[in-house]
Amino acid sequence: MTMSSIPDEPAKRLRSLTPTAWQDLAGGLVRSELWGRIGWLDVKRRYRRTLLGPFWSSITLAVYTISVGVVGAALWHQDINEYLPYLISGMIVWTLVSTVIIEACTLFIAGQSLFRNVSFEYSILAYALVWRNSIIFLHNLVVYVLVVLVLKPALLSPTLLVAVPGLFLVLLNGVWIALLAGLFCLRFRDVQPLIQAAIQIGMLTTPIFWIPDRLSGAAFLIFVQLNPVYRLIEVVRAPLLGHVPTLADYLAVLAITAVGWCITYMMFRSFRRRIAYWS
Repeated sequence: MTMSSIPDEPAKRLRSLTPTAWQDLAGGLVRSELWGRIGWLDVKRRYRRTLLGPFWSSITLAVYTISVGVVGAALWHQDINEYLPYLISGMIVWTLVSTVIIEACTLFIAGQSLFRNVSFEYSILAYALVWRNSIIFLHNLVVYVLVVLVLKPALLSPTLLVAVPGLFLVLLNGVWIALLAGLFCLRFRDVQPLIQAAIQIGMLTTPIFWIPDRLSGAAFLIFVQLNPVYRLIEVVRAPLLGHVPTLADYLAVLAITAVGWCITYMMFRSFRRRIAYWS
């Protein structure tokens, strides 16, 4: 059966609410009450009937980070008062970025029950995903505050406000990542395990557990300067450590944002109408 042979009424139900990709992205963005509620309900559903709710993920992150931090500081001869804030600030941003990428793999697969029965902008699913993970990020940020209060209270300074535009850039990139990964994983189901494997490798090859200055030469160029995930992390982590991100960090993130959105928009414009059929 070809797409042209699908009856008019079912085909009408499978269409997006908007006719063009740009209208989909813009129309979905302004419907903040919808994607905001979807994201919030997803968080509530995930932690339903638990005592601490989303703070369970924060507790898990705290236990993991403190355990690794104590061992890592001893292995690499680092001052625990310096290393642990570095580790926890990097981990909370890495958790945000990696979770968005992993959950993006099932963005349209999990959402097919919605857009098969209701006409709405596909981009709403991406906005809801990013919003949901930003809520978890704020919960995880409590771990950073507690660690810093104990080990290095001086980091709680006005410099922290510089992390806000950095976080906005990370979330802006999260939307195109969600749409692009969602499209690829919907069409090619083998992409999802590849992305999951890349995330595991990326966690080790990105300066999260180790200090960038430990590398030099070609390794520093590849795993630090040319590492897009490192740049995304650094525009948020640097202010959390009392530093202002470098101009190179901001320019790199802006370049990643521009290139990523251009590629995503072209893909979304070309294949948006096939999303419901691929599912």
